[in-house]
Amino acid sequence: MILKRSYICRLALVGAGSWTAACAAAGTAGHAPPAMPSDSAAIARLHLLDVSATLADRADSLVQLWDPDAVRLQPGAPPEIGRSMIYSDDKRQENKTGGGRTVCYRSEIQDLRIVGDWAFEWGYFSYKEAGDTAAIRGKVTRILKRQPDGTWKFARVMGFVDAKASAAPLANPCR
Repeated sequence: MILKRSYICRLALVGAGSWTAACAAAGTAGHAPPAMPSDSAAIARLHLLDVSATLADRADSLVQLWDPDAVRLQPGAPPEIGRSMIYSDDKRQENKTGGGRTVCYRSEIQDLRIVGDWAFEWGYFSYKEAGDTAAIRGKVTRILKRQPDGTWKFARVMGFVDAKASAAPLANPCR
């Protein structure tokens, strides 16, 4: 979805670890320009890179998805603050597992809002690792940031796995 007006957004952590964005219309003077169709295309490219990097299971590929000041929140773990910390944690996991364990990864974004240099999205994901008998499903909320070169990177990501497949109803989940 492309918004035609300029907005001011405030992010807040509410409830059981959910992010919410409160946006109010603002005048255009001094604010970011409205989103363009090229923003949607650049975000679609980031989504494709997310899938290929996740399937590669290599920290060196995954790190390219993150803004330098990114934050990743995962259940049962402390916040990972900054691209370098996210990379270190991904590298540690890669060394522990040998990498290349993800045999399927699918992401279905349900809503995307672009507001100036920021984008907000939520959706479902599914993945399966080698040796697993069943695929895993979950939900994700992501905040993306436009980079100076016009590309988009993940700035804030919060995802969690659901115990019931019906809680993350993907149209085309991993099997």
